[in-house]
Amino acid sequence: MNWKITQIKTLNSPLEVTVVNASYSVTDGTSTIASDLNLLPANADLFVAFNDITEEQVISWVKDALNANDIEGDISGAEKIEALVSTKTNAPEPQVTPLPWEL
Repeated sequence: MNWKITQIKTLNSPLEVTVVNASYSVTDGTSTIASDLNLLPANADLFVAFNDITEEQVISWVKDALNANDIEGDISGAEKIEALVSTKTNAPEPQVTPLPWEL
């Protein structure tokens, strides 16, 4: 699965230019699911300056937030997103069928 950050939103709280929301997409090369979510509150002890963050760090923050929001089940929130992408890819492709009243 390929995770990609497509947009971030910031606030100047608790520290200047704190990433608080991320839009992301997950693809397996065939199907894609895209969404956004609020990240977990920033930890001042682990704060990374805006110009020093990497996409991999933000992806990790997204997965942490997804997993924290997951209150039931045996797999994490991030794994559920990946499973949805796989299900979407493996689902039979519906075909356009002429409307019966137009035949």
